[in-house]
Amino acid sequence: MSSLSAACATSAPIHGDRSLFASCHPSLNPKPRFVFSKPSRILCVKCYPPLWPRLPLSSVPSKPSSQPSSPSPPEEQSDPNSWLGNSEFLLKSNAGAIGSLRALLYQKLDDGEDTEALTILNHLISAQPDETEWKFLAARLLNEMGEPAESRKLFEEILAVDPLSFEALFENAVLMDRCGEGEAVIERLERALDLARSEQKEKAARDVRLIMAQIQFLQKNVDAALASYEELTKEDPKDYRPYFCQGVIYSMLNRNKEAREKFAKYHELSPKKFEVNGYLQTPLSRVKLFGTEQSEL
Repeated sequence: MSSLSAACATSAPIHGDRSLFASCHPSLNPKPRFVFSKPSRILCVKCYPPLWPRLPLSSVPSKPSSQPSSPSPPEEQSDPNSWLGNSEFLLKSNAGAIGSLRALLYQKLDDGEDTEALTILNHLISAQPDETEWKFLAARLLNEMGEPAESRKLFEEILAVDPLSFEALFENAVLMDRCGEGEAVIERLERALDLARSEQKEKAARDVRLIMAQIQFLQKNVDAALASYEELTKEDPKDYRPYFCQGVIYSMLNRNKEAREKFAKYHELSPKKFEVNGYLQTPLSRVKLFGTEQSEL
């Protein structure tokens, strides 16, 4: 294990509660259910389902195309390498083959077969190197499997192409913070903020500031995080996301009156598909990005 992996492994358990995969990407949740969790370290999970302005993942795993020329994995064949060995050459040109492999991938994830799922993802990344969905999934799975350094490499690949990718910036920032790189993560986000402002991308700049506020909270700078969210609400009173995060923080501080006020504002402004009483969790919600240890605020 690399020194980075070792550092991350000691900062928070990797294989404890395997429940946070789709909580960061609610588009993976075909059958959502809601739970509420109190540990402060998973505020980012509870806050960030409504913070994703754009997701690279489909709402439901695509069903394989019914093209006659498209191979589909035999149901009795559990080893993805066996099927891939005979059909990988089709992946780069055959959408049906991709669809079949996607279906197999999500089945492996649902069944908790991490190694097989990662094998499939590696083939998909090879066949579609520009498709960020596979890299996002592989990065989260690698982190779940205790390989945060490899996970971060994939996030860095995404950021090399799109340095303002909200999802990659956020998830990479949380991993950096977990690995004890508190100062470095702030510097990284400040560079992203400078880039967004220099390119006059106001929406991207605001998204980076939302991530920075979340990192402030994870670093136990609660007052600074609340102040950052308050500033964001004043700049754009119609953005529901800061209200949600404020509400969660106030709830965790037992400041229930203020929490109700923020949640009421959130409900007033937010899309109806998001709920405030928890984070999304399904059998696919498995890749753990954040620690769940109790900590005092």
